[in-house]
Amino acid sequence: MIFRNPLPDSTSFWRYVRSALLLAGSAGTAFLLWRLAAETCPECMTLQGWRAWHDPLLDFVRSNPFAATVVLFVLHVLLAMLAMPGASLLMLVAGAGLGPLAGTLLCLTACTAGASLSMLAVRHFLQPVLRRRMGARLAGLERRVASDGAAYLFSLRLLPVIPFALVNVVAGLSGMKVWTFTWISFVGMLAGTFVYVNAGSQLAAIETVGDLYSPRALLSLAALALLPWTLKLGHHVWQRRVGAIA
Repeated sequence: MIFRNPLPDSTSFWRYVRSALLLAGSAGTAFLLWRLAAETCPECMTLQGWRAWHDPLLDFVRSNPFAATVVLFVLHVLLAMLAMPGASLLMLVAGAGLGPLAGTLLCLTACTAGASLSMLAVRHFLQPVLRRRMGARLAGLERRVASDGAAYLFSLRLLPVIPFALVNVVAGLSGMKVWTFTWISFVGMLAGTFVYVNAGSQLAAIETVGDLYSPRALLSLAALALLPWTLKLGHHVWQRRVGAIA
């Protein structure tokens, strides 16, 4: 008779300990930052503080729709192309100023354009340097793109388990066609973009504290919170179907 050790091995145990410490440290840091913001700028933590900067922004977007659209588009293209943070905030702003449909079309087109420009820059200008410095580390991803192509790219856009910029780099190093990369990126990022933009459009309608608990606002925030899990589930189901067909 073979008896299994009910206790986890030391490697698994310390992995759990590190994960718990990291989670506790992140929660503690978030709490300290929240307390610091509440003490240094208490009005920023209130609904009145939200309206103080939110209303002028919406007034500018609505009174200068063309200029605001151009600025948002160019900023989003640059952030996507240079892999800089801030795209989520821009999607919320676009939703608040332009509405869910126009905001989604603007942000999705800009993000796709920025990703395509990044991929083209890698392919035509940065490929020798990247292959020399990162070729070995990117070889596995490059083989997956070469073998699975569009399906693999779609899964990475739908569920971004690999950083956005790294996907652009790998696509640029591979032989994937530019049009294939562009339209698959557009379709794959549609769901995530719409959820963010729609959340911004609902936040724009908040006038009183009671509006925070309206069904539409709660549904938008719930969709934003559940987005990663929904995409993960959809990606899992899609992979199973592709595997069954193959």
